[in-house]
Amino acid sequence: MAACPLASRPARPRAGLAACALAAAALAGCATTAPGTDSAQKAGAAANAGSLGQVAQLRAIGGSAVSGKVTVVDRGDGAVLTVAAFNIPTGPYRLTINRNANCTSPNGFSAGPAWAPPGAKRAPADLVGVLRSNDAGSTDATVHVPGLRATGPDGVAGHSVILYAGHKVTEAVPDVPNDRVACGVFEVTRPLQF
Repeated sequence: MAACPLASRPARPRAGLAACALAAAALAGCATTAPGTDSAQKAGAAANAGSLGQVAQLRAIGGSAVSGKVTVVDRGDGAVLTVAAFNIPTGPYRLTINRNANCTSPNGFSAGPAWAPPGAKRAPADLVGVLRSNDAGSTDATVHVPGLRATGPDGVAGHSVILYAGHKVTEAVPDVPNDRVACGVFEVTRPLQF
């Protein structure tokens, strides 16, 4: 540790030591906090948000009690789509990405028709194959979907997701019950804040 010149004065050794301690504390504070650190951290978090993908919080529709979320994260030539849902009917279920970012109707009609990226090799209704929930009425499925992205022209941003009970993807008609059990609108995945 370097000697403090104020401490070496013979007239007031205690005052010099106190001044030295205050100066060291001030310098330590400057070393750990730089101006604009909060804004730099926020900018970094915003830049990373794109790499975290998109998430849709599922809400029950059609009289179901389904809840959960669907996440989409870019990987390789497509995206990894993960479904975590609860209270879903046991057995097969389907999932579609839908044109509109709207889940306000009680039967999922507001989400619009099934959508697929322009270069997808599968029809919009078949972009994701048949999935299966367990006997407890929950699912944790992960599927790689070639050609799909989280953002951009091939991305799910600005779209919604619909879960269907059973093997079929059905067209929605206003005010008509159907096999649609959950809907969610995609938004940017936010990093955890502590």
